[in-house]
Amino acid sequence: MDIVNALTRMSDTSPATHDVINQLKAKYDEYHLLIVYFNTEHNVSDIRHQLVEHFSCPIALSSSCEGALAIGGEQAEAKAQIVIFGINDPYGSYGVGIADVSSNSSPETAAQIALTQAISSSPKPYETPAMIWSIMPPGQEESLINGFADIVGPHVPVFGGSSADNDVSGKWQQGTHSHDGTSSVVVATLQPSSAIGYSYSSGYEPTDITLVAEGCSSRIVSKFDGKTAAQRYNQLTHGAIEHALLGGNVLGNTTLFPLGRAISNTIGIPEYLLSHPDSVTEKGELTLFSHIDEGQPLTLMTGSVDGLVQRAWVVAQNAIDLLPEGSECAGVLMIYCGGCMLTIGDNVSQMQHYLSSALPNLPICAAYTFGEQGAFLDGRNRHGNLMISAVAFSR
Repeated sequence: MDIVNALTRMSDTSPATHDVINQLKAKYDEYHLLIVYFNTEHNVSDIRHQLVEHFSCPIALSSSCEGALAIGGEQAEAKAQIVIFGINDPYGSYGVGIADVSSNSSPETAAQIALTQAISSSPKPYETPAMIWSIMPPGQEESLINGFADIVGPHVPVFGGSSADNDVSGKWQQGTHSHDGTSSVVVATLQPSSAIGYSYSSGYEPTDITLVAEGCSSRIVSKFDGKTAAQRYNQLTHGAIEHALLGGNVLGNTTLFPLGRAISNTIGIPEYLLSHPDSVTEKGELTLFSHIDEGQPLTLMTGSVDGLVQRAWVVAQNAIDLLPEGSECAGVLMIYCGGCMLTIGDNVSQMQHYLSSALPNLPICAAYTFGEQGAFLDGRNRHGNLMISAVAFSR
């Protein structure tokens, strides 16, 4: 098992793609899986067609908010234009599948089609994958995770993130070596020849404020504790969304005050799955980037720029620490919430510096996503917001 991380700062798609191809080819002529993240100002079809001219392996592609983080060799960039995480693993088994969510009867069906393709196209279709790496269009992630479970059961870890654009206008893109689109679920099945470790977490702390969600419909909450959701949330956050109590976008105003669901585990320290309020309706309802159940107890969470900047390397280290004792880490594949990245602003370079310093000479790729999938210590796969995840590969 070896990992090569290629990155480019070029903004012109054709030379940028050739740049990362040349970096990959300098190490290996062929790979067994390529995972590609790119600034959505590039066109996924153009990148895909150039890659398949040089590589015959499975490829999974996704747009990432304002680019992606990459550390590899002597290069490091917090917002590279195109990043490719190349896995060379002759004794492993990898497959990729894709299905359009909007054209299928349900998100669950699309997930089943994509995962079945990935499994059947892998060299060992009779083996259950060790992990599923997901790329999803934002909006129906919980249903897509359920669709995966219909094929492989609930215990195969699902990690990855929802495709992003640069301004939440819906310009996200997905693709594989064979197809691409804007509303597609992409699945990569991973059966590496060596062990993996993974971590799913956030950089937020719980407050002592607990709310009960009422009048829930899909990703909308009407009330908290019997009061209009927007008004109650605004009171508790000391006027964070005062400007939009009768309707409006609050995405940037709520990033440091998400709503958390406590997840119990065997070690007795609760983990929190976060939901990010993104707008207020004319009725004063809150809309979110993830599903909330009726009557769900929610904890108001709090975060800081410094906490978000430092959390990435902690999550990466947690994943590495879960590798078997004595094993050497070959590389880390990460997901970092796009909302968190936008909130820390120019400090994203400091976040990359912390990663480079804490984990020197290690290939690391991190996409900035609009939704994050992963599993806590209880082993259940979930979709959340403002989360960070890491998968560490042993050599």
